[in-house]
Amino acid sequence: MPPSLHLIILAGGLSTRARRGDAAAPKQFRMIGGTMLFMLSVRELLRAQGVSSLTVAVPGPWEALAQRELETAELTCDWYLAPAGTTRTASTWSAARNLETTCSPSADDLVAVHDAARPFASHHLLNRLVISASEHDAAVPGVAVPDTIVRIEEREASDEPHAFARYLDRNELQAVQTPQVFRWHRFYEAHLWCHEQKRTFTDDGGLLAACGLRPVVVMGEPENWKVTTEGDWTRAESLLRSR
Repeated sequence: MPPSLHLIILAGGLSTRARRGDAAAPKQFRMIGGTMLFMLSVRELLRAQGVSSLTVAVPGPWEALAQRELETAELTCDWYLAPAGTTRTASTWSAARNLETTCSPSADDLVAVHDAARPFASHHLLNRLVISASEHDAAVPGVAVPDTIVRIEEREASDEPHAFARYLDRNELQAVQTPQVFRWHRFYEAHLWCHEQKRTFTDDGGLLAACGLRPVVVMGEPENWKVTTEGDWTRAESLLRSR
């Protein structure tokens, strides 16, 4: 039997760059195309093969709202809510602990972590990641970087610091997306270490790499962009209307 796949959706961000005011809901809980933004990812990624559970990390003030949305969705697997943390890493750890309690994944199960702010990732991408993670224990999607990237280095010159650019080889760079897929026992052990060390990471692939497991990079999707600003929201609305 193939390993079970457990899906974690991170919907814990405050969305300060894509809110219309302090009283507005974070972007992941705003309505778009007849549903909340985070539900676009839920419905699409649950179409992937072998998904046996769904855990959504949600901030306390929006828990009841998210629960009502999930209850009316008639999903094809068991689902659970976990309290979001103050950082992305803390939210993932909260979801992992909740998953350990509710589903008791086996060591060889797989877990996929996805950011709710990326509503257009396809289940085909998740299927490809699962295949690679089944073989290598960790897989992340990446896309080519279109811009020239530099590393900033500061040097003292006269009485003022100056920033100098160190140019990086664009052919060696990729922009990493989500979902990211990992072997459960490697994922949980890495997050336990991270929690004990009080570390934070911008994504789970970086955390696993810090623990000695470098993820395989799978070709990502250009359409899998992140809704960050109000302009991105307008773009997402236009894309959904055209479908």
